Amino acid sequence: MVKGLIEHIANDLRHQNCDVFLTENNDGFLYREDVQNALHVAGIDVVNGSKINQRIQFELKDEGAILVLLCKDNSAYLEDIEKRARVNEFSLNNYFNGYHIPSIVNLELELLDKLFAQKQFVRLNRAETLKLIEKTESQEISFPSKPIFDLDLFDETILKLTNEETVNWAVVCRTISKGLVETIDTPEFDPFIATVNKVNVMFQDYIQHSFQQTKNSSAVKKPQIVSKILDHLSFNYLHEKIALIVIDGLAYWQYELLNKILPPNRKENVISSWLPSITQLSRQAIFRGGAPEKDYRQGPVSENKLWKEYWKSKNVSSHKIRYCHNTVDFDNLRDITKFAIVLTDLDERMHNSTDYKDLLHFTQRWIEESGIVEKVEKLQEAGFTIFLTTDHGNIQAKGWRGLKGREKLGTNKSGSRSQRHLEYSDRWLKDEFIDNNPDLKDSITEQEGAIYFNSDLSFSTNDKLVTHGGAHILEVLIPFIEIKHE
Repeated sequence: MVKGLIEHIANDLRHQNCDVFLTENNDGFLYREDVQNALHVAGIDVVNGSKINQRIQFELKDEGAILVLLCKDNSAYLEDIEKRARVNEFSLNNYFNGYHIPSIVNLELELLDKLFAQKQFVRLNRAETLKLIEKTESQEISFPSKPIFDLDLFDETILKLTNEETVNWAVVCRTISKGLVETIDTPEFDPFIATVNKVNVMFQDYIQHSFQQTKNSSAVKKPQIVSKILDHLSFNYLHEKIALIVIDGLAYWQYELLNKILPPNRKENVISSWLPSITQLSRQAIFRGGAPEKDYRQGPVSENKLWKEYWKSKNVSSHKIRYCHNTVDFDNLRDITKFAIVLTDLDERMHNSTDYKDLLHFTQRWIEESGIVEKVEKLQEAGFTIFLTTDHGNIQAKGWRGLKGREKLGTNKSGSRSQRHLEYSDRWLKDEFIDNNPDLKDSITEQEGAIYFNSDLSFSTNDKLVTHGGAHILEVLIPFIEIKHE
């Protein structure tokens, strides 16, 4: 949904049908860190620095992302980059025709958005531009308490994003998440979710063909999946103070409620949960730093052991490693360099929610009551770079039906509370269940002795409930947020 300045810049780049640009930017706007972070959220990675650094970013470019290599000239690039790239020049003047550009180039993005919304047809000198900036800053912009969501614009945007030759699922996830926050408890919610479920059908085809590749992906630039988080941290931050905060059940749309109040200087990434998206597998994968094992007892004791064993294997001393579950110990952080914090109360509220309206309310209360922002600020003050993530998202599902008699035999081997996932103790029991329920064929995924929904159904008699444990896009694509300590 193209709204502000950053969205317009990203949209213009996407429409050029090229995924690598050698860009000259004389006004310096694209060199700003906040601009680069905002464009990253929109699927545009802007890279400056040495040619070697840019070469590394080119080699590690995410599929579906657009890479902008900032350069004074393009004469020193290797032939393969030059053949693939398009040479262009970026100027803020293309978006602010009529303004005195040196007077606006360093303004906050929020103020630039206000200026961008005011079409300027008369060329202004420096004094006139500064006067207009002052006037714009003093204006109180009023918004309706719940603006009407533009479903047509959302559908148009999603159609464009999913019709790209290579879909950038991170941008799709963020677009859906922003829309979900705006439509919960509005008349637009049902048609919005109908579009999301259509997108989910395409997403299922994507993960069916790509999940194995994702599990084996490089973690150098960023983790693509929860099982690669520790490898990413050890490769890039082995000798630094890092804190990993895992908020159980935090869907990306719930992170959108957090992102305006967390400290700035953040880098937002979208990664994948394990499949199926149950805690025993996905959170185990985080703390194991690899594929989860079947015979694992989920709980804080096990996670603490895995966390410490991983860092000890990287030659980090025991006294520098800490794990906390719900109650956070901030004492004596001077020597701690690897700090894990798991918070589970938001997941508890999720399982007690009837629908997303409930969960929206619960999430807003949790943000206030949990002190999550204060926890992050304390860690920053102690010199930690913070990574905030989760083990899975959630979905407002509808009941298919509950299990009957013999269908329950041998289920729930994993101990999961999910109503979208069944794990049978014997494979023949799973096969029998599928044979007896052919209507589920297009809505489920099989994995050895497990069955899980890839649609929005649940093994329940409830008209609606909020849960997880399947492969829906709202469960699988989750936040991985880096918050720097500066």
